[in-house]
Amino acid sequence: MQKNRSSSPRLISGVIVLTASNLVVKLLGLLCKVPLQEVLGDKGMGYFNIAYSIFTTLYLVATAGMPAALTIMISGTPKNSVHRKQVERIFRVAMSVFFTMGLLGALVMMIFSKQLARMTGSDDAYLCIMAIAPTLFFICMSSAIRGYFQGHRNMVPTAISEVTEAVSKFTIGIVLAYYAIRRGESIEVAAAYAITGITIGVAMGMLFLFIAKFLHNHDKNQNCAVIAVIGDDAKISTKTEIFKKMFSIALPITLSSVALNLTGIIDAFSIINAMKSFTTKEMAEIAYGNYSTLAVTMAHLPSAFIQPIASSLTPTLTASLTSMKNAKDAEERKAYQESSVKIMHSCLKFAAIISIPCAIGMSVLSAQILGLLFKDADSVAMAAPLLSILSIGVFFTAMLTISTSILQSHALQKKTIISMYSGVLVKLILNLILIRHPSIGIYGAPIATVAGYFTMASINFYFIIRYVGIRSVFFKNLLKALMASLIASIGTITVYKLIASFAHPSIATILAILMTIFIYCILLFILKTFEKSDIMMLPKGQKIYAVLKKIQFVK
Repeated sequence: MQKNRSSSPRLISGVIVLTASNLVVKLLGLLCKVPLQEVLGDKGMGYFNIAYSIFTTLYLVATAGMPAALTIMISGTPKNSVHRKQVERIFRVAMSVFFTMGLLGALVMMIFSKQLARMTGSDDAYLCIMAIAPTLFFICMSSAIRGYFQGHRNMVPTAISEVTEAVSKFTIGIVLAYYAIRRGESIEVAAAYAITGITIGVAMGMLFLFIAKFLHNHDKNQNCAVIAVIGDDAKISTKTEIFKKMFSIALPITLSSVALNLTGIIDAFSIINAMKSFTTKEMAEIAYGNYSTLAVTMAHLPSAFIQPIASSLTPTLTASLTSMKNAKDAEERKAYQESSVKIMHSCLKFAAIISIPCAIGMSVLSAQILGLLFKDADSVAMAAPLLSILSIGVFFTAMLTISTSILQSHALQKKTIISMYSGVLVKLILNLILIRHPSIGIYGAPIATVAGYFTMASINFYFIIRYVGIRSVFFKNLLKALMASLIASIGTITVYKLIASFAHPSIATILAILMTIFIYCILLFILKTFEKSDIMMLPKGQKIYAVLKKIQFVK
């Protein structure tokens, strides 16, 4: 059972590594959009975001399920005499698929750039679409290698490559945008220059991953060590067998992942077209650019803390479930099952604890938070109420992300197709109905997004309760986190108003956020939200638990 006890530390170490990188990536992405918004304006950022939404959707269509399938297949490969050769063959098959899909996707974006731009209602966006098209090939190749390393529960190469991409995009994109403006180029051309930074950044991240894979010594990776020979039937699967299994895992994951991203593409294709029925094309483009740059970007920031949990959960939980199936006796099987349950509940708990205060805090201080970053007062005033609505969906997105990983790890990825497309349908219908109404307009987009995510998460939990099982204690902890967030939010408003009465609003906002975090953390321990198993998953968990128990903050 040694491996079983080591699952949690490996899970948390992966979460920590990816959280750090994701936070850097998200912050750099946000900080990048601040000067870009000043240079390009809401209209130019509209072109930028249209191209990026189309790119993201095509990228997901091409490869969304493949990295997850690769991770699941590698982490689920039995530790036998042919483990290494089996894993390498899986990787080679994946690389050939990624190469083909990435190349085809890039060509589609370049050839049909004008048609795609026309469908969004913004013809001038085609230059941005062409500029970002090569990114599709580079990111596909990167995804294959990331899936390989994550299958070994080694998150470091993924983290470094993501930071490399973000830094390159941040610096190169801004430099190119300023260069285009200084040359006197039009806004649509300047936006294309800016988005070229993404292409160059992703290419540099891909180059790092190729070097990391080349230098990777498979024999020194503890997860790849040959532990035992399982009978005489240990054999290497054929490429056809690997492809069929990979496709069977990847297809439902791809369909569900594409559905999740369709909320953004629905906005890209519907907001401008719908708003043109009661306002000018230029005003519609400005409204979309403002919403997608300020409100959507900020609402996506908390995912920097949630996505790493899901990324580390999938291989860890898959490996634990595989060990449970291959257990030697009932006692060992029960131990692995209990470990799997603890992993699931802890991940859901931490996701809820992170997402609930983020959702409430951004909703309460939307104008103040945006004002910290963006200087254009009119843009902030326009986006603040949109963020207030959209931030409510942060919690539902977090629960959706973790619950999807749980279902995928239990080979229930087909169930997520039902939940995802049900949510997409809700989003599409509400977008078409609400945005066309002049009195609602752009506000219909965040309302529809929240409703869509709520639908997806609710159906996912139905499947988890029915097919996986979940203890009622999780829902009790959810209420504790909500209670702590609401109490802390009262402190947020009080502190902000008090400090803002004699200090700069930015100082008041920062201090209010810091005070909220402090109050919230104290309340979580007072309400006994954490269990011993949660604390033990942390680095130095034994020492941390001993201290917390001494001051009666845990049971």
